[in-house]
Amino acid sequence: MFKTFHILQLTLLLTSIFNHSTQAEIYKWIDENGKIHFSDKKINGTNQEAIKLNSTKSYWAKFDIKIKTKEVNLTISERQNIVNGVNYVYEFFDKILYFDIYKTVPVNILILKNRDVYVKYLIEHMGVSYTSSWGVYFRKENQIVVYLREDRDKTFRTIRHEVSHAIVDTIMPYAPAWLNEGLAEQMETINRSSSGLYIQPNIPNYRNVNWAKENDALTDISEFLKLPSDKWRHSLRNNRKSLQSQTGQFVYFLLSTPPNRNFVTRLMHQFSRGNRTLSYYLAEDNYIGGVKALDLNWAGWVKNQSKDVIRFY
Repeated sequence: MFKTFHILQLTLLLTSIFNHSTQAEIYKWIDENGKIHFSDKKINGTNQEAIKLNSTKSYWAKFDIKIKTKEVNLTISERQNIVNGVNYVYEFFDKILYFDIYKTVPVNILILKNRDVYVKYLIEHMGVSYTSSWGVYFRKENQIVVYLREDRDKTFRTIRHEVSHAIVDTIMPYAPAWLNEGLAEQMETINRSSSGLYIQPNIPNYRNVNWAKENDALTDISEFLKLPSDKWRHSLRNNRKSLQSQTGQFVYFLLSTPPNRNFVTRLMHQFSRGNRTLSYYLAEDNYIGGVKALDLNWAGWVKNQSKDVIRFY
């Protein structure tokens, strides 16, 4: 059992290092009780044996993933969870939306110990704080900043969300805010099984859209698609929580079937080529039946929102 544990520990450490560098070192030492330890850091005062590794990054490890923490301890498996999540997001844009991303997006992830430290960091670096945010992406520095929540998995979901923003801002800076945010919401739950990538439903969005539907608070699709990015963001700042949820569910609806997914792909590629046309007019030209058909299909879907997992084979 002891031997098996250390083999597993070493395997996890090696896997983590493989995803971070083409050339790396790990250190092995034996303590006074005869227990074997492995680390990716040099520890002074110990008689460590350096084990050199020569490895090649996997196909999907195209991001320069740097994880930095302040007063936060992450396990090797948690670091690997973050690396995997980043690569799932990349794979989605590459395999599902057909972007042959030739640029390396440097993802610098900073994890702070709690919300108070996070808010202080935002004030120091931005002059303001997003009081309701769980993470933020700084475009100029390509830095993602989050704080460690009690449920650590939610922190990792936020990282995937912000990685999506990093990709969209890099390869299609003219994408409308609703599409940028809607895709990021889907990336929170992206995962991989042996058969391929899949996205799980966002239950809070599901509930909020149901509430908005019952209270006649959903934004009309024609109006929704005509909102420029600045007005969409302004609406969110005015606490239109239903708009955020509607955005997430609308993109979930669009990704749920191959025809709708093809529509999203066409939109994304037009924006990547510098098209700045409002979504409404692109939908009129690219969605089968135009905006009227899109509105009818969305309305029908909202009546009985699906909570099925979306699988990409």
